[in-house]
Amino acid sequence: MPKARVKKETPCATVPGGCEITELFRLLGKAHMLDLLHLFIREEPRPKRFVDLQARLGLSPNTLSGRLKELVAAGLLSRTVYNEIPPRVDYEATDKARTLCPVFEALHGWAAENTLRNDVVVESVGEVVA
Repeated sequence: MPKARVKKETPCATVPGGCEITELFRLLGKAHMLDLLHLFIREEPRPKRFVDLQARLGLSPNTLSGRLKELVAAGLLSRTVYNEIPPRVDYEATDKARTLCPVFEALHGWAAENTLRNDVVVESVGEVVA
């Protein structure tokens, strides 16, 4: 006889706004997701093509396609399909995605002052000793 599954209450349900941050972490925690979103947020705001994104990030077409679909579904990217031959699809950061710009700026600042590499010692901002 199969065991009955007990539905657990998710920890996020007990914290105001907790489920939203949990969903954000799940989305952005996926492989290559932050690299991809970073390209749209930190660079000049212009449409980007699938082939260009693939060349820059070195991702497989399936992985890149899946990540782009998830970002579009979350409202962080817009997708424009052009009726051309060969087919052309552009992706662009939405206003919702651009509100994450201060987060990426803070991460960029932190990374400039700190390192996760064990073979580099950061003496002060801008000075790296190997």
